[in-house]
Amino acid sequence: MPPSVVVGDLERLRWTMEPDVDRRTGSVAFVVSGPDAEAGNLAYDVFLSTGPGGETRAFETGARSPRWSPDGTRIALLRRSGSRWVPSCRTVGGDEVSIPGPSGSAVDLDWSPDAVRLAVVTTSPAPLRPTGEPYREIAYGDGLPRRTGWIVQADTEPVWLADDVVTVRWSPDGTHIAAITDDGVERARSLAHGIRLVGSDPGETLVPATVPIRAMAWSPDGSHLAYLAAARDNAASALLQLWIVDVANGVRHRLGADLDRSIGLPVRGDDERAIGPPTISWTADGAAVLAIYADGGRSRIARFGLDGGRRDLVGGERAVLELALAGDRLVFSWSASSVPGELSLIDLPTGDERQLTDLAGDTLGGVELAPTRRIAVVASDGVDVEGWLTLPRSDRPVPLVLQVHGGPHYGIGERFSFDAQRLAGHGIALLRANPRGSQGYGRAYADGNLGDWGGRDLADLLGLVEEAVRVDGVDEERVAVIGESYGGYMAAWAAATTDRFTAAVIENGISDFLSAAGGPIGPTFWHAEMGGAPWENPTPYLERSVITRIDAVDVPVLIIHCEADTTCPIAHGEAMYHALGELGRGPEFLRVPGEDHFFNVFGSLARRLERTRVLDDFLVRHLQRAEEQPK
Repeated sequence: MPPSVVVGDLERLRWTMEPDVDRRTGSVAFVVSGPDAEAGNLAYDVFLSTGPGGETRAFETGARSPRWSPDGTRIALLRRSGSRWVPSCRTVGGDEVSIPGPSGSAVDLDWSPDAVRLAVVTTSPAPLRPTGEPYREIAYGDGLPRRTGWIVQADTEPVWLADDVVTVRWSPDGTHIAAITDDGVERARSLAHGIRLVGSDPGETLVPATVPIRAMAWSPDGSHLAYLAAARDNAASALLQLWIVDVANGVRHRLGADLDRSIGLPVRGDDERAIGPPTISWTADGAAVLAIYADGGRSRIARFGLDGGRRDLVGGERAVLELALAGDRLVFSWSASSVPGELSLIDLPTGDERQLTDLAGDTLGGVELAPTRRIAVVASDGVDVEGWLTLPRSDRPVPLVLQVHGGPHYGIGERFSFDAQRLAGHGIALLRANPRGSQGYGRAYADGNLGDWGGRDLADLLGLVEEAVRVDGVDEERVAVIGESYGGYMAAWAAATTDRFTAAVIENGISDFLSAAGGPIGPTFWHAEMGGAPWENPTPYLERSVITRIDAVDVPVLIIHCEADTTCPIAHGEAMYHALGELGRGPEFLRVPGEDHFFNVFGSLARRLERTRVLDDFLVRHLQRAEEQPK
């Protein structure tokens, strides 16, 4: 029998991301990423593929974000330089083209149509000042408040373009650069962005800053911009909507208005894909925009026609994560329950799909993967709630762990889960779920836990747990709950308010909503989540704070918290640890030095492995019977 997945297999995982297609030849540039044992963090390497059945070759190590030049002769990319990413350029043959980079770390780049210049966005720490905006940028997750746009080209010093920009895109005729910008927005009170033309006079505003904007793309003839914008400001649950704006007159038109889903939002997993800005693309004839949307635990690619029509192009029991389109070639990265991440290509006229990579065969060959099945329940209010159960093969009933995702307003589902496969190797089943508040099920569902954290969402989770323990081979008496961020809060809240669980792991969680509302991510998020400011609606801040119920926690607890967490500061974990200690409950606490909130995605490999070993040891000790534990 082949071996099961173990902790050390994390080092073997590889997945595809960030594809781009040469519009002339159809060749594909893409990134292969995964933990790098030698470097101790994530590796990023650029590869080139000529297509199905053709050659695939390594192009550049330590690089990401490949972008084909419009003439197909060069590839721009971001190259790692210490802790920074700097713009770089190579010919297709591999020769380096010198590009003086601006200060800061580059996060975005786009070719000019003449293939001579690059528009680049960099991040750098804001200067110290006695007044001004104290809150970190949370919409794009990098924690750096200053973003600057530049124009760079070979053998020329960078030229400043604009401050406070997020993304830049060159118009097809090269006369304009559009930028998503938060210039003039009071970040403490709004998460909104606008779209304006930069680097030209008068810098016309195309879309005013009223709601968050996540992505944009020019139409082939330059007459319109497509963009993804939240349905409302200051609410993370708001669905993303697809719009186009006429550059000449500013008239806006919404596409896909009949779809009650968040357009541009893929299914999330335990790597960085789907955390960053979404990808959208126009068809060559300018008649439609292609975008990804999550439908339950699956994400698809749809064609949104300017005539109002909509048609799915890519579906299946999987999660599509990114797309790139050139002519009739649609390339996309995807994951499934047994596939960490591959790249496929569809010929649009015929609909023929072919896989370009086989990383799963290279990295997980010879390892037995436990099967994952979808389970669902009908909640008391008649709403369907779904989850995914990964069940190890065993001749005796196995314990169950409920894992609650973070956000809380993203969805999980048909994606590879290292946690699920690793715990299966320990003889433990894992249930992942999309309770109320998750995306992928429409606006009402995504708003379903606003002002009600630990209410309807917890009832959804408990219903799925009862469904899971009815599955043959699951032990209904040994059930633990774990989670990170919002999931960490839910694990703590479930342990404090129910007697269903025999152990709990609380990772980077929130214990006190009052202090969180004045914390580093600012009031915009919390006021929306709790249904108002604490002085306007104090009830959820007080009654739903774990610290007010901590004396009811009477199961083994492991608290994991990162010391540098600037989203859920470690004081929240410390408060729960000291309270449980004072109550004589004997909690365990793993402090993780030098890591931030997204530690499980971007943290150092050594610390991630140690954290995982501690977590697994805790679950084995408190869920497995003595005769089941390793000797």
